[in-house]
Amino acid sequence: MTAVISLAPLAWVWVASLRTSGDITGDPLGLPGRPHWDNYVNAWTQARFADYLGNSLIIAAGTVLVVLVCAVPAAYALASLRLPLSQPVFLVFLLGLMIPVWSIVIPLFFQMRNLGLVDTRTGAILIEASLGLPFAIFMLRAFMQTVPPGIIDAARIDGAGNLRIIWSVVLPLARPTLQALVVFEFMWSWNEMVVPLFFLQDEAVRTLPIGLTFFQGRFTSDTGVIAAGTTLASIPVLLVYLLLNRQFIRGLTAGATK
Repeated sequence: MTAVISLAPLAWVWVASLRTSGDITGDPLGLPGRPHWDNYVNAWTQARFADYLGNSLIIAAGTVLVVLVCAVPAAYALASLRLPLSQPVFLVFLLGLMIPVWSIVIPLFFQMRNLGLVDTRTGAILIEASLGLPFAIFMLRAFMQTVPPGIIDAARIDGAGNLRIIWSVVLPLARPTLQALVVFEFMWSWNEMVVPLFFLQDEAVRTLPIGLTFFQGRFTSDTGVIAAGTTLASIPVLLVYLLLNRQFIRGLTAGATK
């Protein structure tokens, strides 16, 4: 029942994307008599949809890459190395999960403007990666605490340094957790509204969620085209999940028990 309730709005959007605006207004819950595939053509060609899609893919992929590169060694250090301030440092990272982004938008905007990173994809990637790091470190640290210390000690006895241990020992064991983290971070970055709204005001670097809001205003009277654009916007996220779904549940439960 929960699955039906969750999928019903998506199914309505998919069906509406193949109908005309008049048909949807006359019978909102009806089925398309003749599929109107031209809705997708109009959504793709008349609203810079390809540009918005490319910007979203670049920013989401860049965010995931930066998060993984920074979170893996940080989580390893907090979980496996005997650092004197590891617990206070971890609590500082957890503060990132408690502070809403709205509370830091104004000072962050002035800081990014002084660095010349407003209206740039690089600036958006850095901001979104910094916002996603606390959750990534929290998730990876929980998993790495379940790795038997004997495995890491054996690698050290064989002469492996910390970077070698991370690459050859930790990463293969953490693959399910990393795949789940990729799904989470990609979905979060793809659907992010606050950062693009404030920091990507130039239409040339605008992402898809923000582009769809203007797209909706441009085609307010054509619900079918809006539904087609929404459907196209959901495809990359569905593809990422389908590619990584085998390890997704396993990655969520990794680190739940010790």
